[in-house]
Amino acid sequence: MESAAHLPRDFLRSLDGQPLAPAGQSWADGHAYVQSNLMQPAVATASMVMAALAGGVPYGHRRELMMVLASLTAGEQDDIADRCRDVVRGGSWLLYEEVASGRDIDAATHAFWMLEEVEEDTERLEFFRTTARDNLPPDLR
Repeated sequence: MESAAHLPRDFLRSLDGQPLAPAGQSWADGHAYVQSNLMQPAVATASMVMAALAGGVPYGHRRELMMVLASLTAGEQDDIADRCRDVVRGGSWLLYEEVASGRDIDAATHAFWMLEEVEEDTERLEFFRTTARDNLPPDLR
């Protein structure tokens, strides 16, 4: 298996063009995760993706990045998934912003799923669910 050293380079390259491959297939899949199995670079990958979201990424890539983060936080290796959730929890405002923006229902769905996993203030989450309900699919309202 190839070293994960290429992940940051490939990730940055993926942001240069339009997202063509399914979420992370060209740079994360097979290195940070394989299907639902998390690999050692998963936590660093979650940190890299959260930093990119905080810094601003092209609109078309936000959905892909939310899907990658959702894969990293829901993986089968609980210890690695817990560490990924800690990374995401530290930037949960990015997830709230994604849902509130109304830009993309798929990105909002993945962001809200992650919020359900990482948000410790259940009252805040329920208030937000009600407030942003028009930006979520019917099953999350």
